Amino acid sequence: MKIQYSKKALSFQEQIDQLKSRGLIINDNHRALHYFSHINYYRFSAYTYPFLADKEKHIFKEGVTFQNILDLYNFDRELRLLIMDAVERIEVSFRTNIIYALSHKYNPFWLSEKDNFYDKNKYQMHIERVTEELRRSDEQFIEHYFSKYTEKLPPSWITMEVISFSLLSLLFQNLRYNKDQKEVANRYGLNHIVFTSWFHSLVYVRNVCAHHCRLWNRELRIRPNLPKSIGGLWLSTDLNYNNNRIFYVIAVIIYFLTIINPTSHFKTKLRQLLEKYPMVDLDSMGFPEGWEEEQLFR
Repeated sequence: MKIQYSKKALSFQEQIDQLKSRGLIINDNHRALHYFSHINYYRFSAYTYPFLADKEKHIFKEGVTFQNILDLYNFDRELRLLIMDAVERIEVSFRTNIIYALSHKYNPFWLSEKDNFYDKNKYQMHIERVTEELRRSDEQFIEHYFSKYTEKLPPSWITMEVISFSLLSLLFQNLRYNKDQKEVANRYGLNHIVFTSWFHSLVYVRNVCAHHCRLWNRELRIRPNLPKSIGGLWLSTDLNYNNNRIFYVIAVIIYFLTIINPTSHFKTKLRQLLEKYPMVDLDSMGFPEGWEEEQLFR
């Protein structure tokens, strides 16, 4: 049965007092006030849960400090920044290979031809979004194109540099012919089903990062498929891997970076981040015991 929401808005000091009443140790009230004036209390509270002895009443375990929670908050923020940087490299590569493969197979305006897509209703919705994103763009090359040429949409190498990563993923999923998806997926040593799944999952995680949402212990709503066979360096089958946590997506990121940018420092930066925050519960991130020995992570 639903009830009416009755919680009132708390002042910054009332937020601090509430945390103290629940057992959180806050030694520097002025410092805590500063942080709560720049970090929403509700956002901050999401990082308190691993430190609670009683999650119903929000009572903290003995000895938990404000700094403990702040460290976890900062770890998650730095993890998101690291992943965002890596996904950018992968996204640019995906755009490049989709544009290249299909523009040479069909023509520069394959994106404007609905017969290249499976679900025509979805295509119509997607192309409306493409048109809207082009309209909103303030890129000079878009303005230049529409001032000079007659076609409704620019060629794919222009259009697909402007549309969002999520829309790119939806268009790719809706391609009419599996052979078109396969041609792109093969460039990464993957079958088209796994590639499409990994693509979709990266879009989801990128959006979590872009909206500054909690990532480190999130149960992923969109999970990357488990490959039966793979063309590049991948995880062994000896360990029990769960694809509903961020560890598995990190493995996906490393797989792609190994192909796209073999000199990437992502793995080094990841290890440095984990060493900087040794209190982080790796199990909650999906890291299995013995993950450090995986060749993919070396």
